[in-house]
Amino acid sequence: MEVYSMRIMLLVALAAQVVFGQQPACDGNIVIVRVSEIKPGAMDGFMAAVAAHKAWYRANGIKDNEIIASPVVVHEPHTEGYSYSEKEVLTYHINPPGPARTPNRNDAAWKAYVKQYRDTSDLKSEYMTCMPKHSQP
Repeated sequence: MEVYSMRIMLLVALAAQVVFGQQPACDGNIVIVRVSEIKPGAMDGFMAAVAAHKAWYRANGIKDNEIIASPVVVHEPHTEGYSYSEKEVLTYHINPPGPARTPNRNDAAWKAYVKQYRDTSDLKSEYMTCMPKHSQP
């Protein structure tokens, strides 16, 4: 089994523990944060994978999670300015549902979006965290 698929399955298992109360208290939202290195020229394909990922959940009746992609902002030392990275993106999967709510995991559509991710990026790291509740200023 490929490393990317194994990591996704591990995180789904961890999300299942969250759903069943086997995690530290979280006064906010459980979030899976992934750091992906985008392959050269593959940013559009990566963003399509993000859209397909979200679409899979919606097609399977999951409406209370969010998947957000955010390019890393990099400092440009030659211009003293900043730009968006074409190489690195953070994704946030907010309120990932556990396995009991996703019985169609590993169906053809699931495998297709995982393949899109693999074809366009390398997963550098991933974390499960508690995003605290916050208020707007």
